[in-house]
Amino acid sequence: MATTQASGSLVNKLPLRLRNFFARYPPQIYSATALRSAPSVSSDAAAPTSSSSSSTTTTPPPPPSSSSSSLTPESLPSPYTPNRDAKGHKRPDPTAYSPSRALLVSADTKHPNPFLPRKNYRTGKWFGPQVGLRRQAELVQLAIKYNVEALLPPGRKSTEFKETRRAERGLQIKGTGIGQKVKGHKWERTMEARLEDRRKAMMEMPEMIRLWKQRGHGRGWRQWPKR
Repeated sequence: MATTQASGSLVNKLPLRLRNFFARYPPQIYSATALRSAPSVSSDAAAPTSSSSSSTTTTPPPPPSSSSSSLTPESLPSPYTPNRDAKGHKRPDPTAYSPSRALLVSADTKHPNPFLPRKNYRTGKWFGPQVGLRRQAELVQLAIKYNVEALLPPGRKSTEFKETRRAERGLQIKGTGIGQKVKGHKWERTMEARLEDRRKAMMEMPEMIRLWKQRGHGRGWRQWPKR
């Protein structure tokens, strides 16, 4: 009873715009938290059927998914990583894995995300989001002010999407994003080899000085030819 009154008082403190939005799109269905915590249909549905049919028929175990276990989102390339193997390819790879793009995937066809465009698979046409980007930004600002942003659906104006995309793209400087590299100057590319040669020369310096003194302080020294 006390929790119900507390939640009711919290709802009453929200502005009318947020209350109308949550009334039309309930957070328990459309919020990012609800979408992530939703149980998978395949795992839940397979458990009772296997137990009930164990006495009659035996279902073969699923094949081991070696590809899914070996591949992780961190090991896949970012769409902002240039493909240097292909000649003349300077645009981002649209097929590469993107953590920010994965946040905007809505697989629930019964309850489509109002912040994302949706496709009619029967006609092949795309429809814009039910809530435009300007209204999304205003709703996100209100939700941040009242600390209820987690109840909003995932969208391009959310804080999580912006932070994830900023980490992918880097500090708006080429080469600072995830998996990005730059060609650099020649002295930068050859710095590691030059430092290694310098280190070896410093390690061999005592032996060189000993030989120089042994041969008469430079007389008969043929390591470097005279010009």
